[in-house]
Amino acid sequence: MNGEWLLSLDALDADDNPVTLRFSTGQYHGDGEAWTPRIQQAGLYKAGLFAGDLLNVSRSGYGETTLINSDGALDYLVDYAMDGRQAVLSYAEGEALTEVLVGTVARVSYQGRMISLRLRDPIETLQQSHPHTRYAGDNVLPDGLEGTDDDIGGTIKPRLYGQVRNAQPTLVNTAKLIYQISDQSCTVSAVYDNGVPLEFDGAYTSLAEMEGAAPAASRWDDWEPPAGKWRSINGYIRLGATPVGQITCDADCDAADAGSVMQAIAADAGAAIGDVSALNSAGQVRMWITNETTTAELLDQIAVSVGGYWRIDSHRVIQAGTLEAPAAPEMTLLDHQMIEISRESAGAGSNGLPVGRVLVECDPIEVTQTDLAGDVAEDRVARLALAVREAEAEDAPTLARHPLADGVMISSRLATRAQGAALGARVLGLLSPRRDSVSVIARVQDTGALAIGDTVRIVTPRLGYADGRNLLVVGREIDTARNRLTLDLWG
Repeated sequence: MNGEWLLSLDALDADDNPVTLRFSTGQYHGDGEAWTPRIQQAGLYKAGLFAGDLLNVSRSGYGETTLINSDGALDYLVDYAMDGRQAVLSYAEGEALTEVLVGTVARVSYQGRMISLRLRDPIETLQQSHPHTRYAGDNVLPDGLEGTDDDIGGTIKPRLYGQVRNAQPTLVNTAKLIYQISDQSCTVSAVYDNGVPLEFDGAYTSLAEMEGAAPAASRWDDWEPPAGKWRSINGYIRLGATPVGQITCDADCDAADAGSVMQAIAADAGAAIGDVSALNSAGQVRMWITNETTTAELLDQIAVSVGGYWRIDSHRVIQAGTLEAPAAPEMTLLDHQMIEISRESAGAGSNGLPVGRVLVECDPIEVTQTDLAGDVAEDRVARLALAVREAEAEDAPTLARHPLADGVMISSRLATRAQGAALGARVLGLLSPRRDSVSVIARVQDTGALAIGDTVRIVTPRLGYADGRNLLVVGREIDTARNRLTLDLWG
């Protein structure tokens, strides 16, 4: 018996009332709802888990479902708002109903006798510009904290997540020497002029006090200035004297652990997020945003920084964690349930071999400097010359067994070299053993319930899996024309 494909769409009608639209490939009455048999082709959809370079898999892609509109009965949809809203693709066979894909509507187009619905993974909503603020440029000097239209008016305000080191703050009031490091609350811990730390003169209690009272001035007798102290409040800094050279600073948010930072980024974008404790265990991160970017790109940076992953589940909740070996399986696939199976590689390296080395770039600073004041300590001179520091992990037995074993480089925002070294050791322990990359084609009714991030146990005499092997689902491709689902598996 052939099954039916079902597509339900959340929408707003012409009067902005929420409605659910339901379409099917044929007659269906199994769940008590009215389904309109208008689907011509349910489409081809592909999605994958994002884990940076640790997994070679395409994260997500568009799919397309076409509806029959030869009689114009669906013309009313032009007045409905569906973009960015939930779309659920299900497969019904007999009384069994399997939810196969939960996505969002990316685009609706009207092509003669057909209506085309482009659907995408819910990540689409996070591919938009991350929320930010811009300077109004309306200072009436000597007052104001928004710059003028001739200097910073219209530019994006900096925003800090976690920590930042040696960053150049934005001068928001040229008359009073007021700078801003973040448009959200943070604590400035140090201010430097040409690499020399300036003296802290205390915190302000309000923005009005900051605009009304300059820090105390101070002088040095035995060397040329920098001169002047500094005070701060909520990401603003005010200097007590004109700087001699480049002003930089260090600052911290209350929440700096990787998971807490991802949580803050998600919250700013209005997105729900699940448990982030695994990410927090990796350590603190430094994320300073000064240009327009997308929320997804920021989440990507966190995931890469900790050797982790993130995805959106069927409830539109961000799920994130550190990449680990496959856990206990949610399902077992037997040989008779698989149409095809193939193994691309037995190693996590880009050349299909196990990984023998991991290099982690960590402890990033925002501004490198070489033209520093004469009294800057030698260790600070050396540190300010490097944008990042490096930590390396190497597995000698793997390199001996596989002379061509690949290496992995991780560009991390982790705040210390010790944290970078711990990350390198963990990733090496995960990738230096055999790790199979497997593709399985199966019938939708056998595998439709498997989601990205699930673990499946493969049992088949093929490829040496007679005793079974647990593998992580890192990608899925749904071919509705043939009622098949291709699983990309790793582990």
